[in-house]
Amino acid sequence: MGKKLLRVLKNSKIQNSQRRTLKRFSLKMRVIQSPLLIFDFDGTIVDSKQAYYHAFNKNLNVIGMGRKEVDRAIDLGLSLNETIKKFVPIGIYRWWIRRKIMREVISRVRKIKKCRDINEIERINARKILVSNSLSEFVRPVLNHLRINKDFEEIYCADDFSNKEQFIMEYLRKNRIDKNKCYYVGDRAADAKLARKVGCKSIIISGKCSWDSRKEIMNAKPDFIVSSIDEISRIIE
Repeated sequence: MGKKLLRVLKNSKIQNSQRRTLKRFSLKMRVIQSPLLIFDFDGTIVDSKQAYYHAFNKNLNVIGMGRKEVDRAIDLGLSLNETIKKFVPIGIYRWWIRRKIMREVISRVRKIKKCRDINEIERINARKILVSNSLSEFVRPVLNHLRINKDFEEIYCADDFSNKEQFIMEYLRKNRIDKNKCYYVGDRAADAKLARKVGCKSIIISGKCSWDSRKEIMNAKPDFIVSSIDEISRIIE
């Protein structure tokens, strides 16, 4: 009886070990085989440019910032906090300005529209995550309103990191992502530069929602320039 029990226990340990090995192998193969698409939010999947530019100019003009100066700062493609830092050095005042800007932007949630062919995201055969420099109090309500929140396995907003580039690099490292099968999908010249820095290929959408002109995007020399999301599937095949 004792010997039989030992054999059963031994076999059970072997089976458990095999299951763990198969699980690790399955996860590893998933990393190797599945492309990863990292989507930007503003200008890439939603048309939010006017909402942000209006909110920034309205609240920064009152402290003496000119429209052109504000527009140049926004065009750098930094997070909301990093952009405001360029104008407001005092922490508490910076928090107050950020709050006013976000209230203005959030008030327009139901006016935000999808970019072209956004419904095609669901059909792309790849892992898809969203990484946005916008705060979650804006991103998540918009995704819910437009009913596209389920198109992404994971969603990260400015609340989750202080530096987008460093966050993505750490994400790729922790998840053992094959950078040859990693694509950053954005709409600006800054997005092409970010993709190069983190080691991913860049797919930049030049369309009506884009925050940069086609000329600005081309000057950044991205790996791919597309006019709509339905072109992405052919790139990653």
